[in-house]
Amino acid sequence: MPILTDIPVSVAAEEIVESRGKRQVRPELLRDAEEAIALGQGLWKPRAVYEWYDVRAVDGQSVTVSHPEQAGQVATLRVGPKAGLLEGAERVLVTVATIGPVLGERVHDLHNDHQTLKAYMLDSAGVVALGAVGEAIRCLAEETAADMGWGVSPSLSPGSLVGWSLRGQRELCGLLPLESIGVELNTHCVLEPHKSTSGIIGLGPGYETNKVGSACKYCALQNTCWRRRRDPS
Repeated sequence: MPILTDIPVSVAAEEIVESRGKRQVRPELLRDAEEAIALGQGLWKPRAVYEWYDVRAVDGQSVTVSHPEQAGQVATLRVGPKAGLLEGAERVLVTVATIGPVLGERVHDLHNDHQTLKAYMLDSAGVVALGAVGEAIRCLAEETAADMGWGVSPSLSPGSLVGWSLRGQRELCGLLPLESIGVELNTHCVLEPHKSTSGIIGLGPGYETNKVGSACKYCALQNTCWRRRRDPS
């Protein structure tokens, strides 16, 4: 299955500081954030594995997909009450992305060394870096849809989309060889390394937009997400 490896990562110090809920950005915090970015650039290893699946049916709260070249590879994803977000799709892009384990290990070491602020800044830089991998995936979906004259759905993820529990990662991740990018799913349905994420994007003539939008308004974490605190829209 294809793997994305050449992924540009751009992290702004302001975004890291704002993730702490600070409305006024102090120069010393920006310096700390810039140091965290410089450190992180030598630690993160952005990668993503992906595959295309055909949509067989959207039935109630479930979406059934099949591999276009492997007839026996069929899966039913129990997406929940928002499964209708994939009704316009003829194909889906299934992905798992990561920045690798090293940054998380360094964050753990900094905490143990009582360098709490530095650890927090580095961890926040990792979150933003993982977001850059997500942007590369969204671009792949948009470009592929454009070539076919189709539109795209929002990006949907188990554990984030309302009604699609984290247990849904078993079904979704079962469609991909996670080991190819050094990721595994633990017994609690959490991806390891922790700076990893899974998702699905629908492509098809049933969508009017050509940009992969945010599913924030359907997100189970919308009341605690720092991005929404920063930008209430």
